[in-house]
Amino acid sequence: MASIRDVAAAAGVSLTTVSHALNNRGRIAEETRIRVLQAAAQLGYQANVHAQQLVTRRSRIIAIQLPALENKRGPALPDSAYFLDVINGAAAAADSAGYALVVTPSGGKASIFGGFAIDGAIIVDPQGDEPIFATGVPVVTVGIAQCETHDVLAVDNDHASAARLVLDHFEQNGRGCPAMVADDTHRSYVNDVMSGYREWVRGKGLRDVTLTLASLDDQRAVDRIVARLCEEHVDAVYTSSDDLALAILDAALRAGLSVPDDLAIASAVDARSLTLTSPQISATNLFPFRTGATAAQLLIDRLENGATPDDTRLIPTQFVARASSTVADSTPTSV
Repeated sequence: MASIRDVAAAAGVSLTTVSHALNNRGRIAEETRIRVLQAAAQLGYQANVHAQQLVTRRSRIIAIQLPALENKRGPALPDSAYFLDVINGAAAAADSAGYALVVTPSGGKASIFGGFAIDGAIIVDPQGDEPIFATGVPVVTVGIAQCETHDVLAVDNDHASAARLVLDHFEQNGRGCPAMVADDTHRSYVNDVMSGYREWVRGKGLRDVTLTLASLDDQRAVDRIVARLCEEHVDAVYTSSDDLALAILDAALRAGLSVPDDLAIASAVDARSLTLTSPQISATNLFPFRTGATAAQLLIDRLENGATPDDTRLIPTQFVARASSTVADSTPTSV
């Protein structure tokens, strides 16, 4: 088996240069780096991961922590296509950079970061009081922490602008009384979506009809939401999640409402499940794979190059109009 000395001899460089080239560290010419990598590939050289960890004092492991979708925090991971795509994006970026990714649920013990020698963490939809912040490891957040300002890098979407775009779409299709239905977890993106809705209706001089739902497991609670929408003479509803949109569609149809004739529906989060309904549900594509990949890239850049927090990296969104909101031109719109 080839050794690092064999690679150095084949490339005509020092052992230190080989180490820097293989670990993407140090200031070496790109031509030299490529020559070292080619020599390592030709010789079939594989670095000793444990030796690298001893030298760099890094595990090359990063974590991603997902939020609880209900008020109580527990060991379970959210059952959501959005979060799966975020994880896949982060995992792909981590793997490309030679890092491993571990997934932890909301409320996970901070001790895991010491026990597994985690180099850094990604926190999705942070509250600001997660135990991870107290560990001192570098952190990147997907969304903005609500409770406390931390020295972190952040990736987010402009959810408020995306909400206003959807409400404009409702208005263009003759909807004069839109409502907002959200979960009550107070996650950052939910607050942003609600802020966008309230700013829009205030600017139009319309009533603010904002309703919250604690759990989708209670079908009667969802039915009460739909009954309330009817009482308020609502003709369109924007939901904070794909699951909420599905629940509202199901309850509306059970109540004898026609979608979109009686009630137009759109979701703040897109998912494949929204294309499997009749009618298909309009939604905002948040590009979660790209979001997860960007968060992991930022974290790794901070670990390896000392990148410091700057402006939040905004991932563009795209509204996809489908049959649930009655639109003649279904061309997606980006913000």
